Amino acid sequence: MAWYPGAEKMELEPESDEQPAITPTQVIFHSVAAPWTPRRMYEYWRDSTNLESHFGVGYDGSVGQFVGTETRADANMRANRRADGTGAVSVESASDDQSTDPWTDPQVVALVALGVWLHQRHGIPLRICSEWDQPGFGVHRMFPEWSDGGTACPGDARARQFREVVMPGIVAVAGGAPLPPPSGGSGPARYRVTINGLEYGYGAHGPQVEEVGEALVRLGFGRHYQSGPDQDWRDADTLNYQDYQHSLGYSGSDADGVPGEGSLRRLLGRLPSPQRVSLAHVVAAARTDPGAEQGHQTYGGEVRIVEQALADEGFLEQRWVDGSLGTRTVQAYAAFQRSLGYSGDDANGIPGQRSLQALGQRRGFDVTD
Repeated sequence: MAWYPGAEKMELEPESDEQPAITPTQVIFHSVAAPWTPRRMYEYWRDSTNLESHFGVGYDGSVGQFVGTETRADANMRANRRADGTGAVSVESASDDQSTDPWTDPQVVALVALGVWLHQRHGIPLRICSEWDQPGFGVHRMFPEWSDGGTACPGDARARQFREVVMPGIVAVAGGAPLPPPSGGSGPARYRVTINGLEYGYGAHGPQVEEVGEALVRLGFGRHYQSGPDQDWRDADTLNYQDYQHSLGYSGSDADGVPGEGSLRRLLGRLPSPQRVSLAHVVAAARTDPGAEQGHQTYGGEVRIVEQALADEGFLEQRWVDGSLGTRTVQAYAAFQRSLGYSGDDANGIPGQRSLQALGQRRGFDVTD
């Protein structure tokens, strides 16, 4: 199997080991119809479908590889593997939901560099395929044999870029000439930042994205949503966040719709943490684990976060940080409650919303219902 040195290896199993070998003779470019990072593409193919591509390219030009280029990937129908053993290398790329936006400048650079490597590694000819089984480069929409029922992927803008920018760029760089400047355009910012261990901005994914969107809607900054918000950051999230930044008096690059630490803290009242604990789960554990078999774990991962916080606060010995909210952890939590001024039934070792939030604020985890 061949692995591109410019990509992060995210090997899909069992596909990588069990699918038949190919001799690569074609490269086919796709759009994934979602603003996903390579990591998100990998997770989707790993968890949700038995289809996959060899590569994924994010808006920022990051590249992930999921299957070796000499193993079949299932994105190109009859081009995946022909009777003679030849096949196509498939390259997905982040896009808007309708696959209508152009490739970003970083994507163009990444596609050109990848195309040059595939030419050099596998001898794929530097030409656009004129027939569905002719060796060379193409985009998924070119031939019905490459797609069951036909496809509009990628959209018109990227199909034009492929012919006018990407393919000439591959030929130029392969021949040692300088890369032509990629086409660009104005529009919402399409990059991501990491704040307190969590990603924000176009292509980010997770509950922290939905939390920002819901907070924007509550404050009246949701006019760009057609639906949502949800856990994927799209252009609408960027535009709504930009409106919020303008309301704070920001301008220029400080109001491009991508969060900064200061504006995010003002929006949410805190910086979200990658560690999250459900109050309902912890309460269930506190009511179940003490009477169960020694070491029983009801919600072990979340309980361990709480136990470590109690240990860091000096209320629990480190050896009892084991994911089981047993008698010793209940006693430690009761001591923590008393330290907050609670007494009686309010200090019985069963977490409440305010006490658990207080512990989370001190030790860096978020509390959900």
